[in-house]
Amino acid sequence: MSFPIPSTPLALALTAAVAVTVPATVFNMFWSKNKMPVDGRLVVITGGSQGMGLSVAKLLAQKGANVAIVARDRTKLAHALTELETSAARPGTQKFMFASADLTSSAECRRALDEIKAWGGVPDIVWTCAGAAVPGYFKDMDPDVLEGQVKTNYFSVMHTAHAAINLMAASPLPEGAPQRHLIFTSTVMAFYTIAGYNAYSPAKAAIRTLADGLRQECLLYGIDVHCCFPGTIYSPGFEVEQRTKPELTKILEGSDEGQTPDVVAQMCVARLEKGQTLVVTAFLGEAMRAGNWGGSPRGCWWFDTIMAWVIAVVWLVMGPMMDGDVTKYVKKHGVPVKGAKETKGIGGPGERTAMFL
Repeated sequence: MSFPIPSTPLALALTAAVAVTVPATVFNMFWSKNKMPVDGRLVVITGGSQGMGLSVAKLLAQKGANVAIVARDRTKLAHALTELETSAARPGTQKFMFASADLTSSAECRRALDEIKAWGGVPDIVWTCAGAAVPGYFKDMDPDVLEGQVKTNYFSVMHTAHAAINLMAASPLPEGAPQRHLIFTSTVMAFYTIAGYNAYSPAKAAIRTLADGLRQECLLYGIDVHCCFPGTIYSPGFEVEQRTKPELTKILEGSDEGQTPDVVAQMCVARLEKGQTLVVTAFLGEAMRAGNWGGSPRGCWWFDTIMAWVIAVVWLVMGPMMDGDVTKYVKKHGVPVKGAKETKGIGGPGERTAMFL
């Protein structure tokens, strides 16, 4: 049987990236231990009433965790709590609760975590999954929407982290106890954003910076800090996004085929158990992260370093191609006008990305 030989620099680079993935994956499967045990521990998940947050909560319940979920809508929280109870590894032994709070308020964050502490003690793991995107052209957005995106996607995380760290630091764990964890959820667009998400991506990129800084500070308090970077998630929020997402944005998204909340949760938890600091959930995320390591801790140092070299070559091609999509779009359809119906398709590389990934 013969195999096709890649003939373009981009294809060669991506083939090399896949090749170095295999030994790293095998190593992690057989020679690494669980760095984030959850059985019998208390986990708090914000945004836990639906989507990725609920999937994470159910998965950790299946692994034996006691789980508290936080969101605004009490009706959704009540339904989610029922799902958690049916997901328990040990029904009747594990504990579950919800707290309704507006996480964009620091006072509300403190109140919710104080309620959880009174119910089940100081959390061992706090995972922020709350957030929402409002796609659209930056120029056309109302200033209130721009501010709202920062509040929803960054302030909610900042306030939760501040309240959680203060609780954890005030109650140190005994020597030998499993490490506590603070986990943020950002997006792959924190690594490379596109037109149509410029109200959303900067707030998510700020989460990555917060995670990097807190990872170092929290060495003082015995807390491990991580950040997850999923791509498109087929959640209720995704359906809302599609209503306002510009056609150009859909073209630029190209081959990002998306994942279900359950798959994202499984990938994140598996990689957190391996001890990864910056967690991605698909190969496209691996590629985008590779070009943006900076000083962040790497998982498998040799694999991530080789991947970074490979992707440096890939972006020499992909960056101009993505910009070229925008140029072709405006040449064919003109500058988009607010409220006008957009025409689909430009025949550009964004639509052909599946050829390369």
